[in-house]
Amino acid sequence: MAHETAFLGASTVFGKYWTKRRYFDYLIDKENFKLTFGRSFRMMVYLDNAVANGPAKVRADVEADTRATNYLLNHLADIKPEFTVFVTTCDMLPETADENTPALESSEDPYVQNRINLYRELNRQYGRVLNVHLTEIANPTPDFNPLLATLLNPDETKSPLPFAPLEYHQLYLPQRILGDVDRCIPLGIPAIIPAMPQLTTTELVELLNPALAKRLRDPEPSDPRGSDRKSIHSFQWLDPKDGYLVTKEDQMELLKFYFAPELL
Repeated sequence: MAHETAFLGASTVFGKYWTKRRYFDYLIDKENFKLTFGRSFRMMVYLDNAVANGPAKVRADVEADTRATNYLLNHLADIKPEFTVFVTTCDMLPETADENTPALESSEDPYVQNRINLYRELNRQYGRVLNVHLTEIANPTPDFNPLLATLLNPDETKSPLPFAPLEYHQLYLPQRILGDVDRCIPLGIPAIIPAMPQLTTTELVELLNPALAKRLRDPEPSDPRGSDRKSIHSFQWLDPKDGYLVTKEDQMELLKFYFAPELL
């Protein structure tokens, strides 16, 4: 039986937070990825490219993402974990999905197709997998979340904000990841969606940077709707069983605590 553990994506936002609080025998990034080849692990945590580097950054160079995804797919058989935590996005799931909703079979968007391909093959080749489907990541950099980046570091112009005012956002804080995953590993379930309550763009502006409210444009019929993904396992975190990990009020307080403490 293998006893070693590995974390793939150790130097990233999620990786740095996670590996400071949990010991792993191997801290792996793309530079030393080959160290995992031919090894068996008791447990492996793997971060999808979009989670590791930010969805916006990955979308900006989908060809590079496709090459990286295909490289990993070609080497999945070289790594032999007994148990895997695969942290990925919700992009392969419908906007109203829960853990029982099947992932999309295919997508015309190559970025989404890369997520589908990796998810499908990793779950096919590895025996026990906990798939963690993150909603919108609350990291205030353009690579991860252009909306948060704009709200917390706006330009000096008076032009309308380039965001749909009524689009729903479910901002997931990286600081939660370790506790949320630890709660679900003993359940033996194949997937979790740590879903946060919906907040519209307008609500986030009023919450984190009220001075930008005057730059919100009018809604348009073609605006994206946004996400309302929920969790059937939310009872592990919160008793009301509404599909969210926290109440909307608590979520707003958390966002202010991390991103706008002067407004508390």
